[in-house]
Amino acid sequence: MSALDPFTPAPAARGRVPAEPRTMDLTAPRRGPLGGAGADTAAPEPSTPDLSTLPEATWQDDTGAPFALAPAHAGIHLGTGRDGRPVALPCPGPTGTRVAALGESLFGRLLALRLLATGALVTAATREPGPWQGIRRAAGERLAFAEEPAAWPRHTPAPPAVDAGPQALVSDQRRAPSSALAAGPWRTVLHVTRNPPRGAAFWHRPDVLLALGAEYADAVGRLLGPEAAGLTARLTSGEVVLFRSDATEVLRPDIAPGEHEILTAGITDSQ
Repeated sequence: MSALDPFTPAPAARGRVPAEPRTMDLTAPRRGPLGGAGADTAAPEPSTPDLSTLPEATWQDDTGAPFALAPAHAGIHLGTGRDGRPVALPCPGPTGTRVAALGESLFGRLLALRLLATGALVTAATREPGPWQGIRRAAGERLAFAEEPAAWPRHTPAPPAVDAGPQALVSDQRRAPSSALAAGPWRTVLHVTRNPPRGAAFWHRPDVLLALGAEYADAVGRLLGPEAAGLTARLTSGEVVLFRSDATEVLRPDIAPGEHEILTAGITDSQ
């Protein structure tokens, strides 16, 4: 009988079927020798290394130069800069914000509307409440009026979603609010006027100064100097300049159709 071809499987024994291929179970306990008592014996536990024999190292953490965390320039959207980037007014925040705006009272109402959208309670100190009626219908009791802003804030300012939340005072009165009103967390105070009162502490180095047109260049010059006045004088129609201690931005305000409807509704009703 010739030898079997090594590449041809051997025939199975008569009356038996080929055994299924077997795999090793790496987790099951090992069995005793075939034909033994049949008792299972567990695999031995791996030995724990002697930690005293492991290498040691002493770490010297060098933190380098000290660093500080500062709030990002986020806040209420104002418009789009000349480079196409969004420009925001940095409020409300964990520190008070004092905003001085050279322009029409309409800007105060626009900012009030956006402060309301952030969850702030707004108090309007205004000589003409009529144009505010569209905002009042939209905001309800979250907008209040005050002839004398000295009693503001009406609630203790707090972070968003805490108690009454942030508080904001928007004034278009001739007399500027006290600068002390903006001293504290989660509060924003805005004074908007065409002619800033001379000697008013509120207008001395505010956190933000806005000029809503080139016609306010002289006033900006008195407050910030000739370089800022020159920049303001070069504004084109529809442009606004924003001055902060760390940045200057020229932008065009963005007003949504819904905002325009609310703001103009107040003006129509008052006429």
